[in-house]
Amino acid sequence: MLLTATLLFPPIIEAKDLIRLQTQGPYATQWRLEVSDRIRGEFVDWFDSKTRESTYNFTANKFQLGLRVLHPNLESFVQFQDTFLTGLPRTGVGVGANYFQNTPETTQNRAFLRQGWARLKFGAFYLQGGRQLYSDSAQGAATHPVLKWIQDYRLAQRLIGPFEYTHAGRSFDGGSLGVLTEDFEIAGFAFMPTAGGFEIAGQNTIAAVHVSGLTLNLRDSKRFGPALGRVFWTYYEDNRGLVTADNRLFTVRQKTKNQPIRIHTLGVSAARLWDLGPGVLDGVAYFYGQFGDWQNLDHRAFAYGVETGYQLPNLWGAPWLRAGINVGSGDSSPTDGSHKTFFQILPTAWLYAQFPFYNMMNNQDVFAQLVLKPHSLVTLRADFHWLKLKESKDLVYAGAGATSNRVFGFSGFPSGGSRELAYLTHLMLSFKPFSFLAFNLLYAHAFGQEAIDAQLAGRQANYGFAEMIVSF
Repeated sequence: MLLTATLLFPPIIEAKDLIRLQTQGPYATQWRLEVSDRIRGEFVDWFDSKTRESTYNFTANKFQLGLRVLHPNLESFVQFQDTFLTGLPRTGVGVGANYFQNTPETTQNRAFLRQGWARLKFGAFYLQGGRQLYSDSAQGAATHPVLKWIQDYRLAQRLIGPFEYTHAGRSFDGGSLGVLTEDFEIAGFAFMPTAGGFEIAGQNTIAAVHVSGLTLNLRDSKRFGPALGRVFWTYYEDNRGLVTADNRLFTVRQKTKNQPIRIHTLGVSAARLWDLGPGVLDGVAYFYGQFGDWQNLDHRAFAYGVETGYQLPNLWGAPWLRAGINVGSGDSSPTDGSHKTFFQILPTAWLYAQFPFYNMMNNQDVFAQLVLKPHSLVTLRADFHWLKLKESKDLVYAGAGATSNRVFGFSGFPSGGSRELAYLTHLMLSFKPFSFLAFNLLYAHAFGQEAIDAQLAGRQANYGFAEMIVSF
């Protein structure tokens, strides 16, 4: 009996889980109304700051209304979003402060077009254009539920993603062209990201930022078995003229701010399942190499990850234990004429840093994870992370890339010569009592180490949220 592991539904219930109101339309079309509303309260007890507010709470609501039209050769989708936040700190640090940094209002409300695209299909070929959500490594979608979970939550959106964790999110204006079969998906794409993320006004296109690429994804078909593979190239260009986040002196970075960033990323990834004893073993690996120009510096960087997991689907809770290491390179010298910090492009960083005070840049993350499904309606996930910097002379980085024309999107502070960043634990509870109703709870605690002391007054930090998602 091959691969009987049960699906553990994702830690965040997303728009794909909506109940949809559908009716027949003209010309053999189907018209589908899609509605969701997410309300979330977040509490922040950031690492103590000597000059800024580190403990606060805030509340946000994200409402989405969409219309999808389906035809055998055409699919189109239009979605409007209304985002509301209140209780943001004026002089804060941490998650809530990012919203205020982009828009200096303690209460914020904006409505905008989140998606508006059309997709033509001719046999295995497709052409899609407009404003859309894009996730790298999600192409060639897996059919096996466990592989799909690994693809969506351990591989996808590391480099490019819609940043749905935030209350504005990120969209992409542009298009893609590809071939999708049972065995593989080959696709090319070219996009400009929209504003959004921590910038509540998500309507405008960030025209000075371009991202494009090619991807070949092998699927878990009969030919390839329970495995996924990917080879890709991505090009990123940023002409916004902003001061970057890197380990050079501010005065040096300010002098070069009008020079562009141009980075090529080449990468491979793979995932595989094996029946082993009473359970299922999985393995995941990826490697990314980067080259190009970081303003006036030569850019050379890399990232890699190796993970494994073992699930016992026939035991109570279907326990799934996972462990691994994820590494992004850092820069060892601010004056040697090169930039060696891995650049994470436009990710949904929260998927891999659920207490979002760090990301993959100049970071080594050794982790262990346990996922339990004690009931068909309940999923529990517990994580432990040992976080270190790759280079002590580089910065502690956070952020998820460009979300406006005013803020670079990544930030960093000096490590004080230490590599030890933090020990991090967090627990996520997901409860979905009905198809139209879901609850998610997160609590995280960070035990900061020497690199935290270099910038902040206290080592301990807490973060969490409680959210409800209603769909109808």
